[in-house]
Amino acid sequence: MNHLYKFFAGLCLIICSSRCTTEKDPFSQQGVDLYGKDLPVTLNAYNDLKTGTDSRQAQGAPSMYVDFSAGMYTAFGTPVIRQLMSECFNTVLDRQFAVYKLVQGQVSPIAVHNPTELGQIVNDPKQYLDRRAPIQAAVEKIVGEKSDALLITDFEEWQDNREVTSTAYLKIAFSKWLQEGNSISFFIADYREGTIDKHIYFTIFTYGHPAANSLVTRLRPKMAVLPAKFDLATDAYRLTTEYPGAKTGGIFYDTGGKTDQERNVLDLQPGYINGMVENKPFEYYPLGVNWETIAQTRKDYADQGQFRDLFRRLFIDLSNTDSYRYQQLEVKTFDATADYERYARSLEVKKHKPKLTKGSDGQDQISDKETDAIALACYNPDGTVKAAYRYEPQEAQPLTDVFVLNQTLFGNTFRTDKAKTEIGIAFAPAFALSKIPDPKALIRVMVSLSSVTVNSTNPVLEKFKWMNAAGTANTALYGSVISTIEELKPTNKPIYTYYIKTTE
Repeated sequence: MNHLYKFFAGLCLIICSSRCTTEKDPFSQQGVDLYGKDLPVTLNAYNDLKTGTDSRQAQGAPSMYVDFSAGMYTAFGTPVIRQLMSECFNTVLDRQFAVYKLVQGQVSPIAVHNPTELGQIVNDPKQYLDRRAPIQAAVEKIVGEKSDALLITDFEEWQDNREVTSTAYLKIAFSKWLQEGNSISFFIADYREGTIDKHIYFTIFTYGHPAANSLVTRLRPKMAVLPAKFDLATDAYRLTTEYPGAKTGGIFYDTGGKTDQERNVLDLQPGYINGMVENKPFEYYPLGVNWETIAQTRKDYADQGQFRDLFRRLFIDLSNTDSYRYQQLEVKTFDATADYERYARSLEVKKHKPKLTKGSDGQDQISDKETDAIALACYNPDGTVKAAYRYEPQEAQPLTDVFVLNQTLFGNTFRTDKAKTEIGIAFAPAFALSKIPDPKALIRVMVSLSSVTVNSTNPVLEKFKWMNAAGTANTALYGSVISTIEELKPTNKPIYTYYIKTTE
């Protein structure tokens, strides 16, 4: 009897499995290919989500904030500072721009239409009424907006009629700005007020990654006359590529081949995506060969000393050590198939909202006339999306012994020129086909920062301190900057991603 039970149980399992495998996929029924024409947009969004590298651009008009507290009139009269003020006015007021003055505890808009009008206001001594310039309020206003901003101030904050000298009063605002993928650049001018050495900070808040029309890009060359600058950023590195062609990427090519076909030994397909074209740090490599062919090709070229690296000619500029010293990178490999496809389906499902009608008790329900296969399969009877089609990250453990950083290449180029350090993705010494369990998988190769140290000995940090007229050391700005750097150290931060999809 027990044997008979097992027989029927096994038969039911076979029938069920057959039914499940032959049941039509609603996405296929609707002609949806998760790796089809919508892949560039979907993969772009997916990579942003996984790595936090959204290259957002400023959404509103830039703004300028000018400190009109007592004492700034003397600073603005210094020849170098006066010239830079003029440069800033001419640069930023050639387009739509909001201008604010900081005085008497208020952040107030200034109605100006050209640089001359603003210059007249700045040169009017009657504008400098007291010492209560609300620096913290101005910075919090900037951080709450989604655009570039220029703040010209000495960062002397007064609260309750007392100068803030030791509290890191800007740390929360600075951290919030940087955590959202933004940066702050300080350009520092020295001047004297009587016998006191002081500083003016031309401070540029950059929303997203700097672009050609970003405020910092336009003003940085003009600020080069100043001896001190400081970039407060978790991603002060810059990435570039030097590929043989727009459609070749950095994948291994046989440079000895006489034709494009002979050089393209891994059969890179036309669907290749280079995200760097739009300042997106990722690439997608659809290959017309399988992993078995890749492994065999690697062996075939081994005797010639070629094909040690799958990817080359990606360069990183690690020369900006204002906030951090970036010393080492790490490469991890993942099977991203399940996670990516669930994300792609969740996006597609939103495009297929079912037609709703009212039930007998007035409840929402899917209309009997609905024919969309995705709407019928992926939505609950009340028209809400089923849990299985809502995206929840499903990060798998990294695959081992697949790819590693070419440490020799990285080390040699880092020592030679930190501004042009090359990143190479090499096969792991123990690489084998068995290391990739699913030969049809979407493979994600992620390059991350693995060794980052705070550059606490940067001499420019001393420019964020000063002695006030009472002989008291003011370290409030220094504390705000150094606390932000220490809190946000970008260890394990993804900086670049390769996606690989081989033929079936």
